[in-house]
Amino acid sequence: MESWAQFVESFTKVREVDGTLLDNTLVLAHSDVSFAKVHDVLGIPAMLAGRAGGKVKTGLHIDGKGMAGTRVGYTALKLMGVNKPSWGVNSNNTSQEVGDILV
Repeated sequence: MESWAQFVESFTKVREVDGTLLDNTLVLAHSDVSFAKVHDVLGIPAMLAGRAGGKVKTGLHIDGKGMAGTRVGYTALKLMGVNKPSWGVNSNNTSQEVGDILV
């Protein structure tokens, strides 16, 4: 977590015309499982940093209530202009964005 914090903080030190690099970026980090003992893939913790050019609300904690972690990745793809009808494989396939974070 300290490395994650340092990594994200480094984006705040790069000035851009309309703010910082972090203001214009979306950084996604996640675990590969939610419960390591059984390699559970439902409810994988994920973190986003940045505002994606003003497209994302910040300072939120969202309980996904076991939603597929691919919804976070799918949301990031859509925010970056990648036009795919769905993303993920098998039970982790989704076509739903995490609307709570969208401006």
